[in-house]
Amino acid sequence: MSAPVLLWLLSAPLIAVLHEAGHALAAKPAGYRVTSFGVGHGRPLLRWRSPSGVVFYLGRWVLAGGLCVAIPVDPVPRRRWLYHAGGLVAQGLLALALLPATLDPASPLRMVAAFNLMVLAFNLLPWRLGAYASDGWQLFVERFASGRAGQLYSQRREIERILRYEEQVGATLGVAWCRLMLDWIDVTVGREGPRRPVDEFLIAFDPHVEALDATVSAERHRAEGRPLAGLYVVRRMREAYGARLSDAVDDLLTLSEARCYLDLGEPRMALAALAGVAGVGGVVARDAAVIRVGAALVARQAGTGSLAELEAAAFRLAPRIEGAFLDAPEAARTLWAAAQRLADEGRIAASEVLAARARRAATRMIGAAQLDDRLPIARRLGQVAGVERMPWSRRPRL
Repeated sequence: MSAPVLLWLLSAPLIAVLHEAGHALAAKPAGYRVTSFGVGHGRPLLRWRSPSGVVFYLGRWVLAGGLCVAIPVDPVPRRRWLYHAGGLVAQGLLALALLPATLDPASPLRMVAAFNLMVLAFNLLPWRLGAYASDGWQLFVERFASGRAGQLYSQRREIERILRYEEQVGATLGVAWCRLMLDWIDVTVGREGPRRPVDEFLIAFDPHVEALDATVSAERHRAEGRPLAGLYVVRRMREAYGARLSDAVDDLLTLSEARCYLDLGEPRMALAALAGVAGVGGVVARDAAVIRVGAALVARQAGTGSLAELEAAAFRLAPRIEGAFLDAPEAARTLWAAAQRLADEGRIAASEVLAARARRAATRMIGAAQLDDRLPIARRLGQVAGVERMPWSRRPRL
C-alpha cells in the first residue's frame, strides 16, 4: 500500500472526529449540551464519564469516524445555526491549513486535503434521507423553513435512532432525554401505555431535563383528564428551581400551565399564564396562539366572551396552522372547534375558511407521521380528519 493511500485511510477518521469536535465546541453557545463524544463506532472498547456527565469513548470500529450527540437545553433561536455549522467551520479551517499542500502536486497531504474538501462539500449540500440529514439541510431549515419544520411526532424515528446509540455507549443523560421526548410524542399522537423508565435520580441533577420530565408528566395528566394534577406538577417544578430554569424550559412549563387552566374551564387564568411568553416567537408563539383561541372558545361557551374575540383569535392562528407545533393535533382540533362555533352563531363564511384550513392541516399532519402513529393521530383529530366527532372539552377527573 502506497504512503499517500495509507495517509488517506488514517486521516479519514481524524477528519470525521474534527468535524464532530466542531459541533461539540459550538454546542454550548447555541444552547445545547453534549451528552456523548466518541472516536469510532460500535460497542465502546474504552469509556470515561466526565463529572458533568459527558461520556467519552473509543468505539470498536475506530476507522469509521466519530460522533457527537448533544441535546437542546436552552436553544437560542438566533444561535441554533451555530451548532449545525460547527463541524463545517472546523473542516473549513482544516482546508485553509492544508491549502499549501493542495497547491503542491508533490505533497503527500494533497489527497488528504482533497478528501476533506469532498466531505465538506457533501455535508454542505442540503439533503435528507430518512432519519439522516446533512448539516447543510439543518442550516437550510433554520434559515428558510424554520416555521415549517417537521412536527415533533415526525421526529420519532430520528429520536429512536439516537436513543439506541446513547444506550449502546452508556450516555444516561442522553437516554433520559430521548425517552422523555418519545413519551411526549406518544401523548401528542394519542398513544396509550406506560411511560418509559427514566433515572429520576440522574435527572434531578439537571434542571433542564427535569423540567422536560415535568412538562411530559403534566401533558400526560391532561391527556388522561387530570388537569389539576398536571397543574400541580408544573407548580412544584417552578417552586423547586425558580429563576434557575432556562427561558426555553420555562416556556414549556408556561404552555402546560395555560393548557391545564384551560381544561379546568379557567380561560382568564390561562391567558394570564401566557403573559410569561409574551414576545417569544417560533413554535412557542404558535402554541400560545392555539391556547388563546381555546380561551376565547371556552369563554364564549360560558357566555363571558365575545364572538368577535373568538373570530379574531382564530384568524390569527389560521395562517400558522401548517407550521410546527409542540402539539399539532390539538392546534387543528382547536381551529376546527372555533370554526364549528362560528358556524353555530351564523358566521358561515368565516367558518368555512377556518374549517378548510384545519382539515388541510390535519391531512398533512397524518401524512407526516410514522405509519404506526397515523391511526392514533387520526383518532385524536376526530372530525377534523373525518374520523369521528370529538368534543372540544372533556370532563376533567380531579
